[in-house]
Amino acid sequence: MNEIVNRKIDITTIPGIRKYRNTLQLILLKVLHDIFPHKKVKIEYSINKGCYCNIDSIRITQDDIDKIKGNIQNYIDSDVEIKEIYCTRSKAIKLLREHNIHDIADSLEYVSNKKVLIYELDGFLSVFYSEVAESTGYVDLFDIKPYDPGFIFFYPTRHKPFELPMYTEQNKLASVFGEFNKWNEILGIPDVTSLNKKVQEGSINDIILASEALQDIKLGEISRDISKTQMKFIMIAGPSSSGKTTFANRLRIHLIVHGINAKIISLDDYYINRADMIPDKYGKVDLESIDALDIRTFKENMNELSEKGFTKIPSFDFPTATRRPELIPISLKNDEVLIIEGIHGLNPLMTEGIRDEHIFKIYISALTTINIDNHNRFSTTDTRLIRRITRDYQYRNASASHTLHMWESVRSGEDKYIFPFQEQADVIFNSALLYEHGLLRNIAESILRKVKKDDSAYCESRRLLDILSAFERIDSNAVPPSSIIREFIGGSCFH
Repeated sequence: MNEIVNRKIDITTIPGIRKYRNTLQLILLKVLHDIFPHKKVKIEYSINKGCYCNIDSIRITQDDIDKIKGNIQNYIDSDVEIKEIYCTRSKAIKLLREHNIHDIADSLEYVSNKKVLIYELDGFLSVFYSEVAESTGYVDLFDIKPYDPGFIFFYPTRHKPFELPMYTEQNKLASVFGEFNKWNEILGIPDVTSLNKKVQEGSINDIILASEALQDIKLGEISRDISKTQMKFIMIAGPSSSGKTTFANRLRIHLIVHGINAKIISLDDYYINRADMIPDKYGKVDLESIDALDIRTFKENMNELSEKGFTKIPSFDFPTATRRPELIPISLKNDEVLIIEGIHGLNPLMTEGIRDEHIFKIYISALTTINIDNHNRFSTTDTRLIRRITRDYQYRNASASHTLHMWESVRSGEDKYIFPFQEQADVIFNSALLYEHGLLRNIAESILRKVKKDDSAYCESRRLLDILSAFERIDSNAVPPSSIIREFIGGSCFH
């Protein structure tokens, strides 16, 4: 379908695409409920601009895919009404249990909201944490592709609203999600309800320490792999609030254990003067663009370090948005490596002309694998946003409103300059911590409540508050000072 007119939802906005996606997912869940009755259906992680889904103990075939797609299209063509049931939380729990939707009912036992909005489609019930359309005819574009043992459910994006994303293999990313999902199952925490029970039982400290230990194991594996090579430059890249700074420092410590001394620099110091940046047609400067960096100087510095073992690197002063006049001398011995962190670390333009055998690339992101319930995943984007809100308020004197308003620009930059290169990494590191949302709730909740009703960011702040309310609060006492989450809540030994 190349052209679509009179679409009822503007999906070029974040609330619009969320409403469009929720509506499609509700139709999908209804169809799967009819085709595979009494089977647990789980909407999991985001991959390839779509959503991975699986059905308990069933390997989806192409015949299954064709039937699912046909039934979804029938609902879209029939424009069936989606009803809203707004009721007390206790009544919602009772109603969901009567329909054998126990996972959502269980999760609602912990939320503080007095009222709950249930959506009903043709007798099927579900709950979402943002809007669903009034009827099935509000959506018009989707696709499903098998992804063993489940499938990926595709819908258009904000930036290309009239076409579906091109499918590309993301095996490394999928492997990390799959590994952590299995680990969650081993710990007995497949969803938020299970996590909340650990908090109430007083055994959350074990989960905290186990989560930190897992990250240490992964860091140990990465540093061991690096120690077996002739790498000189460790490029670390990832989207906003992934924990790049703490990760770089922890990796440096692990490399020391393997007899390798490491130094750390940031690509932020290679920003060109703000006044020298070329604005777009609207007069705005794209600070997320790789063109905002002095790539030529960076490559000259890295080649000098490789050949001579010494160079002088720039230093950027953010308050004045200018490069400092003095250069910083840095040396690199044969048995030393340089850790370089920044959002553009995986972009081939940064390392073009530098010997490939000297470069080790790491992609880091908070790849959240815990679901609120089977129908509602906690997205990686929301995890990073809540981290960012918490850090911006505490360390950058920025309100939640400010962070929410600039978040769309940040995400657009990530789509252009970071995500296309994630599969080129030698290794992907998951910085998400199973327990972090209950910890972040302690700080982020009060910050988000300061967003006023007349602020255009108010609805988004309420959505995040609703999601956070599903998590029991967790005390930070057991969180070690080296934890990545300390970069956002405070108390880091690396600050």
